Amino acid sequence: MNNKLNLLKTSIVSLGILATAFASPSGVPNAAAASDTISFGVLPVIQALPLFVAYEKGYFGDMLTSLILDANQTPSRMVATLYNTTGDQRMFAILAAPGTGKPSLAELAEAGIAGSSNTVIEYLTRKLLQAEAPGAKLNLIEAKSIPSRVPMLLSGRVPGAVLPEPLVTFVEKKGATVVADDRGKGIAPTVLLFTEKFLRERKDDARKFLAATARASAYISENPQSVRQIMIRYSRVPELLQKSLPIPVFAPPSVPDRRLVMDSYNWLRNKGILKSELTWPEDGPGGITGLRYRRVGAWA
Repeated sequence: MNNKLNLLKTSIVSLGILATAFASPSGVPNAAAASDTISFGVLPVIQALPLFVAYEKGYFGDMLTSLILDANQTPSRMVATLYNTTGDQRMFAILAAPGTGKPSLAELAEAGIAGSSNTVIEYLTRKLLQAEAPGAKLNLIEAKSIPSRVPMLLSGRVPGAVLPEPLVTFVEKKGATVVADDRGKGIAPTVLLFTEKFLRERKDDARKFLAATARASAYISENPQSVRQIMIRYSRVPELLQKSLPIPVFAPPSVPDRRLVMDSYNWLRNKGILKSELTWPEDGPGGITGLRYRRVGAWA
């Protein structure tokens, strides 16, 4: 059995995405590949903090040598939810430009919200409109690059924009106003994917990986301020927020929610973005069995 670095092509994604193109986090040490090591594709985002902490603390032991850039287009399974916006935590928000007061969500949607079509951003925006402004018409102003939306919003070139944390807090401090956010709604969990090949050949390592991630989540909950530098180093926190941005609370990895998975999948199918069938295994989606889907596109 060949267990080279490229044997595991795993991904961390928002549930609404189902697939993503990855950006390699800065500051990741390179290590020589060993016959029993694995690699893990990850976005440099706050939701991935348990992975960064587990990596820095050595919880993965010798089985993980690098966090890498990896766009997954192989048969994969969703095995666990890593983070969700439960309680008072938010990750995405719809904001109005500085100086515009606080328009209603329906007013802002009609005026124009910068985002990206056919992505988790559009999915979340429409879910928030459905929940808080049913019947509102969305004028989605195409702006694929998330960083580009910040100057567009702050300069007033667009009436509104959808942004993730920590950019939400950053633009708030610059005068933007949150009109709606996903706190408490749990509509865009971050999930872990493993290739079916890896799960067949190294199921025990997959379990160890999840156990290490759970250990890191518990460490963050018990010692939030001690992981601030890890968050800053890996998660692209703006300098203005590096001392004050709250450390998120992470529950242990959990079973993906079938309702959320199927809702986002059906949205993708209805828009013609995904054409393949997604199946829910008879023995459930959790643990190592996971949810299977046959094709992962480049939807980010």
